[in-house]
Amino acid sequence: MPRRKKEDQPQEDIRSIKTPPLIMGMKDVLPTDSRYWEFVERTVVKLIDDYSFKRIETPVIEKYELFNHTLFKQNGLVEKELFSFIDRGEKLALRPEATTSIARAFVAHNMANQTMPMKVYYWGPMFRQGRVEENTFRQFTQVGFEIIGDPTPAIDAELIILGHYLLKNLMLESEIRLNSLGCAVCRPEYKKTLAGFLKSKRAAVCADCRKSAGRDPMRFFSCNNAKCMKLREEIPQTIDWLCDECRSHLFKVLEYLDELKIPYRLDPFLLRTFDYYSKTVFEITTKPDDEKAAQVVLAGGGRYDYLIEMVGGARTPAAGFAFGLERIVNQMKNSKVELPAGPELDVFVTQLSEQARQKAFAIYERIRHEDFTVRANFSKSSLKAQLELAKKANAKLVLIFGQKEIVEGTVLLRDLDSGIQEVINQNRIIPEIKKRLKK
Repeated sequence: MPRRKKEDQPQEDIRSIKTPPLIMGMKDVLPTDSRYWEFVERTVVKLIDDYSFKRIETPVIEKYELFNHTLFKQNGLVEKELFSFIDRGEKLALRPEATTSIARAFVAHNMANQTMPMKVYYWGPMFRQGRVEENTFRQFTQVGFEIIGDPTPAIDAELIILGHYLLKNLMLESEIRLNSLGCAVCRPEYKKTLAGFLKSKRAAVCADCRKSAGRDPMRFFSCNNAKCMKLREEIPQTIDWLCDECRSHLFKVLEYLDELKIPYRLDPFLLRTFDYYSKTVFEITTKPDDEKAAQVVLAGGGRYDYLIEMVGGARTPAAGFAFGLERIVNQMKNSKVELPAGPELDVFVTQLSEQARQKAFAIYERIRHEDFTVRANFSKSSLKAQLELAKKANAKLVLIFGQKEIVEGTVLLRDLDSGIQEVINQNRIIPEIKKRLKK
């Protein structure tokens, strides 16, 4: 009985749907953007080594009360920004940031018994709901640096310096803004003064700020109402109400920056989103071409000496900062940053038949294990197409495996710079590459 053609045979019914759209506030990172991500990653890894940070990983899901207590206690953003849900009767949340999770891990694992200061970094996805706009995502990748167990201003300065040079190494023009929020001693007095000022200007502030003046007057700083923004020039400034210790701490931070001639700007209106900050806070923003252009926050952080105590540990000084990879990559693309060329390619392996491809796989692995940089495209059989890829990758040498070479146990070795090629024995491939590249 003759065999039926493939197209005549019954086929499984493959059901399809209309492709669902991407969720608003989410982002696909496509291969066309990978070179930006890889460049940022290489730059970060270099700084991690230079500044001796060790990696820490925490879960993306935590207990709801961890964030509700530490992040949003006063500013009422829990309903607006925190992704929370009930799982088997337990209220959980997707982490909106990692610093609080690290503080929880510090207490849970008795890390206070380790050598201080502890320098850690993290790298992973964070989640926040709310208004979606340019440079704001519901899921975003954040890289952060934390130094725990040191109260000195040098730690604040080290983090600001690290952030400054990180962006400089990424070829982004930036501006540093600093402020001090004071401590548990001087901040209550400032809040009391600010509340009194806002009450005396009730007619000049918006309805929301009038309501929050007694409960949380600091919310005034984040108000975008035109009336309130106009009044900012008259309000008492935090720096004028700092205690001697907080004022000395801030000025020493500035002295470190002055020593390195790193420019900065004191901003009396600068706060941070979360409630746990104290003393030094800072943001590193884009440097706009003109005064009307909006600044984009590229990195931010500060000191949080009370956070570990807030999650059940002993009072432990700490500071940190973080940046979002998506925002950094977007800014690099908008600024038309020219990425440096990647590492030079030593060898490109080509093949012209199925049998040659099998041999090329084996040779490819031998070269790779010798620590040479080697590339190939085993899906292509056209020599011309493969040679074009080799030239585009700036390969120094090309190995060509054809049917004749497989039969004779040889390979064509071509020097792309000179165009000279010669036949060598396959057993001499590694010694010949070392000789040509002087490795």
